[in-house]
Amino acid sequence: MGLRGIGSFIKYSMFLFNAVILVAGLCLVGFGIYTNTSGAAVAKFSTILGSNLLPTVSLVLIITGAVIIVLAFLGCCGAIKEVKCMLVLFFLLLLLMFVSFLVGGILFYAFREKIENATLNHLSFQLRNLYGKKGEEPVTEAWDSMQKLFKCCGIQGDFNSTESWSFYKGQTDWFANGYYADHSDYDIHLSTVSTMYVPLSCCIDSENTPNVTKCQGVSNDQIIPKFGPPVLHQSQLNDQLYTEGCYTSLHNIVESNIVILIGVGAGIAVAMVLGMIFSICLCRRIRDDEDYDDCD
Repeated sequence: MGLRGIGSFIKYSMFLFNAVILVAGLCLVGFGIYTNTSGAAVAKFSTILGSNLLPTVSLVLIITGAVIIVLAFLGCCGAIKEVKCMLVLFFLLLLLMFVSFLVGGILFYAFREKIENATLNHLSFQLRNLYGKKGEEPVTEAWDSMQKLFKCCGIQGDFNSTESWSFYKGQTDWFANGYYADHSDYDIHLSTVSTMYVPLSCCIDSENTPNVTKCQGVSNDQIIPKFGPPVLHQSQLNDQLYTEGCYTSLHNIVESNIVILIGVGAGIAVAMVLGMIFSICLCRRIRDDEDYDDCD
């Protein structure tokens, strides 16, 4: 027996709602496959946080997308065919996803300091021991790509931090062992710069030799990176050098877009709640129990 009036409205609204979710699920699966099989920039960045990060993220995206596709299928068929068992299963799966989403957010917030510390320790280890080393080219390329993209240098802090640009000359094997001298990308500048205090990816204009010379503090030994930290006067700053740490830069980007991120999270939560409400209302409107009995 077909639904009429408000029941029909809920039925087709739920169908359209799940059709949109189906497209989102297909996009997630597609993006998960793409990140796992392509040499995209995301593959480079994953090297920084560990070789297993990209396969794990890709697998999570594919599984999440597949679950969403199944969920949308149940919602669409349950709504258009008015099958109670499908709508009940849709409600239960959506409720499970909503609880997982909520618990995941709470756990992330509760352990955010431990996650931050673990991330910083891993970044420090990589930059200190692996950057520029032969056989660790993926790590070096990943750091160079990140520093160029986010206009940063080192790990965290500002121009006065020992963990940002000065981390290279103060704590890395790259500087202590002169790994920069074996790097082909530096050959064009080594005739004018005897010592590299930071990688070229930390320089604002890494293609212009005079600017690279200034970036490395060769033309003036009273400016960073040859001098300091601490930086005592503004005149000791270097306008050709990125001075903000990469973790700090990424943190600031997230913080400046926190309203958007909260909005996206809230939108997902609201969509889940609406889906559950639609399924409950539609179940109550369906009077024909034969379809439900057939599923037993």
